[in-house]
Amino acid sequence: MSGFTHIRASFAHPFAGYAVASLGVILLTAITLPLSQAIEPTNLVMLYLLLVVGIALRFSQGPAAWCAISGVLAFDFFHIPPRLSLAVGDVQYLLTFAVMLLVGLLLAHLTARLREQAVLAEAGERSAQRQYALARELAGCIDQAQVPPLVAAFMARELQARAELWWLRSDERLVCLNAGANSPEVLRAVVETVLRDGQLHEQADLFDAARRLVLLPLDAPMRRRGVLLVSLPQTRLARPQRQMLEAVAVLVAIALERLHYVKVAQAATLDMERERLRSTILSALSHDVRTPLTIMVGQADALCEAEGAPARALALALREQAMRMSELVNNLLDMARLQSGGMVMRRDWQSLEEIIGAATAHLGDRLSTHRLEIALPPQLPLLEFDAVLIERVLCNLLENAAKFSPAGCTLRMAAELQADAVRVSVEDEGPGLPAGQLARLFEPFVRGEGVAHVAGLGLGLSICRVIVEAHGGRLTAANREAGGACFAFTLPRSEPPPLAEEVELPDA
Repeated sequence: MSGFTHIRASFAHPFAGYAVASLGVILLTAITLPLSQAIEPTNLVMLYLLLVVGIALRFSQGPAAWCAISGVLAFDFFHIPPRLSLAVGDVQYLLTFAVMLLVGLLLAHLTARLREQAVLAEAGERSAQRQYALARELAGCIDQAQVPPLVAAFMARELQARAELWWLRSDERLVCLNAGANSPEVLRAVVETVLRDGQLHEQADLFDAARRLVLLPLDAPMRRRGVLLVSLPQTRLARPQRQMLEAVAVLVAIALERLHYVKVAQAATLDMERERLRSTILSALSHDVRTPLTIMVGQADALCEAEGAPARALALALREQAMRMSELVNNLLDMARLQSGGMVMRRDWQSLEEIIGAATAHLGDRLSTHRLEIALPPQLPLLEFDAVLIERVLCNLLENAAKFSPAGCTLRMAAELQADAVRVSVEDEGPGLPAGQLARLFEPFVRGEGVAHVAGLGLGLSICRVIVEAHGGRLTAANREAGGACFAFTLPRSEPPPLAEEVELPDA
């Protein structure tokens, strides 16, 4: 039984206290009646006052006050002449009665109050011990899913109440952490109000009118993290219960925020380790692989100039594979430079038609097995961008389209004018993009399903996205209704600077 339940049980039967007080006065009068001839009546008053103290210690103030009043009446009726009558033969006894009644009532009040304070202090101590035990259990949690069962068990044990935890996630979405919560969507509006106002809220339970619904904000050291919802079996919240609920809300808020930042720290550590590993791999590739590849390309060029068809075919195959590996290494290095901010863009006002032509010419044989259609508006404005980097984006998108499309298919590149940008799209007639991985296609080292037979590391799209976003544009991917994939990016438009007027020089 909890401390608060013990307090209620102590005062649950007030009539029993009145009955015990009445019986005590009767017994005390019966015991002192034979002694009234040998003991002064005024000395018997102390016994009645002692009985008042005993009743006040055992019961509440009401039975003790009744004991004081009935004791005065019994003392007058049985011990003061004329006996067996409430009449008073000596007026001086009236002062004795008044003092006896006043002292009895005062003793009843003070003793009962002292007893209540002692019971409350004992209950508070037991509650503090249980709250300490709850705090120790919360400190041992390693996951947010462990917190709601602990809080629910504590509330059921201490207050016979039901508890739910509403948590504000990193994406600012409010969710109920309790598994199988009772109609959480019905309570969402009330919970959102408490989360916004930050004040304790009480109302009738939506599911049981005999219960009281109490909502407390979970104010953690950094910010408000959620709401603790408690359904109590009574319609009025007592002060000790309110204090307990507020203390538990603080403990839960601190525990949940600690677990949140533990998860954040773990994710940050994992990202740091992944970045360190990637930097190590890139460093090894740049020093240990790039130089041999350059030598292989040079030797392949020398073989190409040699006489004999077999030697020339072997040299061409060697050169093609070496160039492919060299491009993979260059992609890795470019990604490392772009993410670290080490690559400086050289923006200038360029013609997009020329960059598209340079990209298609650079790919050369890689597009020879496909038909390429290019659709450009009549007048494309000059755009400010890094020609080398945008050419890399176009080459990567066209090469991807060629890789994942069967031979003989048509590749389409188009540009269209928008209000504040130029949109460039590359479409193919391949199998399309996996629907569940569209959001991850632009992450480094991520490749689609069923493409293991296609050479690559999954870096081309990542490099394209970083380059386009560095220019202030956006790269997107989607599936075409007619089949195949469509990659599109935008480049911002702005007014080019005015051309300087030509000044005619005077004839010499």
